[in-house]
Amino acid sequence: MRKPFLLALSFLGLFDSLYLWWVYTSASRPMVCVGTGCDVVRASPFAHFFGVPTPAFGAAMYGLLVLLVFLQPLLARVERGMQFAALGVAALGFLISLYLTGLEAFVLHAWCAWCVVSALTVTAIFPLAILEVLRPALLSNPAVALGAVRKNLAVSVLAVALGVPAFFWLSRHGELPPIALASHEALDERLVRPDSHTTGNPNAAVTIVEWGDLECPSCGLEQPTVRELRQKYADRIRFVFRQFPLTSLHPQAEKAAEASECAAEQGKFWEALDKIYAEQNDLSEPALMRDAADLGLDQGRFKQCLESGATAARIRRDLEDARALRLDRTPTFFVNDRVMTGQIPLEQFTQVIDLELRSRGSFAQVRSQLEKREKPDARPPTQPSAMKAQSSQAQATSGQATSDPSATGPTGLLGQNPGDPFSQYQQPGIACSEEEANKRQPTLVHTDEAAQLFRGRSKVLFVDVRPTAGFRGGHIRGAVNMPVQEMPQRWSALPKDRTIVFYESGRSAGDVCASGRAAGRILLEHGFSAENVKVYQDGLAGWEHARLPVER
Repeated sequence: MRKPFLLALSFLGLFDSLYLWWVYTSASRPMVCVGTGCDVVRASPFAHFFGVPTPAFGAAMYGLLVLLVFLQPLLARVERGMQFAALGVAALGFLISLYLTGLEAFVLHAWCAWCVVSALTVTAIFPLAILEVLRPALLSNPAVALGAVRKNLAVSVLAVALGVPAFFWLSRHGELPPIALASHEALDERLVRPDSHTTGNPNAAVTIVEWGDLECPSCGLEQPTVRELRQKYADRIRFVFRQFPLTSLHPQAEKAAEASECAAEQGKFWEALDKIYAEQNDLSEPALMRDAADLGLDQGRFKQCLESGATAARIRRDLEDARALRLDRTPTFFVNDRVMTGQIPLEQFTQVIDLELRSRGSFAQVRSQLEKREKPDARPPTQPSAMKAQSSQAQATSGQATSDPSATGPTGLLGQNPGDPFSQYQQPGIACSEEEANKRQPTLVHTDEAAQLFRGRSKVLFVDVRPTAGFRGGHIRGAVNMPVQEMPQRWSALPKDRTIVFYESGRSAGDVCASGRAAGRILLEHGFSAENVKVYQDGLAGWEHARLPVER
């Protein structure tokens, strides 16, 4: 029974690789996958070798194994040679699979379900191929050989009977259903306004739109990543910022948004945005005035703008657009037709942008070829609406786009056809929303209680949820580091029989969206006792102020 099983596994690997290869030929086509790891892996530099999609090599390997196993009973004279050849192919595939799995685990930190299936398949094939060499079947007997041929034919027919309709189903369902946001028309109209704040290349094929709340801790923590992306892709992306103050959670967010708009009137919107995000611990009007002074703004003009509420209408319009798009959390990012929420790690954000750049680059090449075929006096093909918006901004300065009255094409969001659904890339990160605020909340403790827990620490574990770099710069003695972005994947590593005390820097101590409280909610959702989940809201700053033990 080894040969039929070996052949069945080879067909399974071939199906897996062929599907991945087919998906990889169209970078804009989302695949059927469990989780978001497939898109991350596909966007990585390891998705292609020498310009060839990596799954193509897998298809070649599994296809060769199918032939070698299927032909053995038909070519008994060279059976041993084919067994050794199959072992060599399986061994090489196993080693390559180990390498690729290591990349997923330690470099990409993302798992593609299809890749995992392939890895498990070749891992099962390898020992079977060894057994085939060590304990070969006696195919020199015609009756045995005929039986083996019949079994191979049965496996092959079954593989084709199952594989063809399965492939057809996957190809039809590879386009994910529309996200529950809004219609294409609403997205076209409300995602980017002609006067939205824009930086980067106005004609770029990739547009990133951030919907942010200036008092939101998650937004503030994501800003270093956003700034690095704006610098790295300065001439290859168009970056747009839209105001989305969650006033029910952040009472100072709307006035902070107005302050950034007042700074925009003096040509310093992006500088004000960075400044306000960096000073989230105090967004009072006196603090905003100090920020304006630090930026070199005309104080009288800024104060008059802020006190008069002159920019409030613009904030309300952004809020109306957000509601029309059915957004409910911050930060929310659109990367062309992909939606991402929460704190997105730089590496994964980069991979998604690179995927879109490759995809839109191919789209642009096809458009160019089609336009060259048009007659000089022929009417040009309808432009995607976002492309038109980009073209209309070619002569505009950053943040001051002009509208194109002819931009009335019927296409969907950022170059999509209206009939094509658009994809949603939900990064399992930490975002701020009323939904999060309504969940069970961990117990908050201040420095005195945290110090008592620390001194009786036999059953207490302090967990630092800041990024690793911050943890290395200094942390509560004996604490472990689990960045909040990793909590959705790593929460199970924390013991349920100990008291867990989360903490961070302390800059957003009282905010329901603070990283420590978000981490605590994750544990409560997974069955941890409320008595054992606490958040030290004074953070490392409060700990150091009390002169308690810190490791550096």
